[in-house]
Amino acid sequence: LALYGEAEYDVTKEFLVATALRFEDYSDFGSTFTGKWASRYKLGNSLTLRGSASSGFRAPSLPQIYFNSTFTDFVAGQPVDKVIARNNSAVAKALGIPKLKEEQATDLSGGFTFENSNFTFSADMYHVIIKDRIVLTGAFEDSAALTPLNVGAAQFFTNAIDTRTTGLDLVVSHTMESGDERLKTTLAANFNRMKLSAIHTNAQLAGQEDVYFSSREKRFLIASAPESKMNLTFDYQYQKFNYNLQFVRYGQVKLENWNGDLDVYKPQIVVNLTGTYNITDHVALTAGGLNLFNVYPDRKDPALTESGGLWDSVQMGFGGAFFFSKLTYRF
Repeated sequence: LALYGEAEYDVTKEFLVATALRFEDYSDFGSTFTGKWASRYKLGNSLTLRGSASSGFRAPSLPQIYFNSTFTDFVAGQPVDKVIARNNSAVAKALGIPKLKEEQATDLSGGFTFENSNFTFSADMYHVIIKDRIVLTGAFEDSAALTPLNVGAAQFFTNAIDTRTTGLDLVVSHTMESGDERLKTTLAANFNRMKLSAIHTNAQLAGQEDVYFSSREKRFLIASAPESKMNLTFDYQYQKFNYNLQFVRYGQVKLENWNGDLDVYKPQIVVNLTGTYNITDHVALTAGGLNLFNVYPDRKDPALTESGGLWDSVQMGFGGAFFFSKLTYRF
């Protein structure tokens, strides 16, 4: 059940304020309020300032609440179960794992846009605080609470961590036209810095933060918000032809391998190119290539990566070059 309301008000022709409030109720975890405040101020015809503050949430997903997996291992000839236990299971209760609740977020952002007839520049900074993020813990082993249940090791989804992410978005765009020709150049860049601010255990598992959320898992979490990514695009149109050339720079990524050592994936640049010929107003033929120069992440020891392959799934992935053609009909 959800209820949502929003209001906007033009204080002056230049100054706009807006606010919103939302209430939601879920049968399987409870209810929550979220809200937002935003404003925009125009300085002449070219410059606009903007800012916002908002709260948000993400409800636990069905798999996070109910997923359950068990496999049997043999230790000294004796069968022992190792499980990923659902949140409301007897195993979770035995270790004091609490009922899942929503992730809560606070978002502060501010920026500006400058534009004239053929040039646009925008910059936005943001700071996002997420509390009670749901993660899969490491495996708790040899616990006296698990022995009566004949469980040798158990993992759980739980609200274990808080994070803070600070970032900057920059976009510069320029358009040049002459007769039948049009060239649009766009540079977009994103810079992120995520910090893990807290790890929440319970009284029964206090002191086991390294199992609750290991340094290896921290690296994977931080890699999900890469420190930088840049995209330079040239879009050229001439009569019935359109060409799009794109350079994408993926920033450095650091992961921890199974030996506890750092695997450093250096920055990489990928080039994409597509060309389109508009045969008619409704039919177009397109051909192109993604990752033209067949760039891969730095190779690592397959015995030590999460994927068990030469690379973990970082940066541009590990599919290599991809070439395609397609015929499009627009109704």
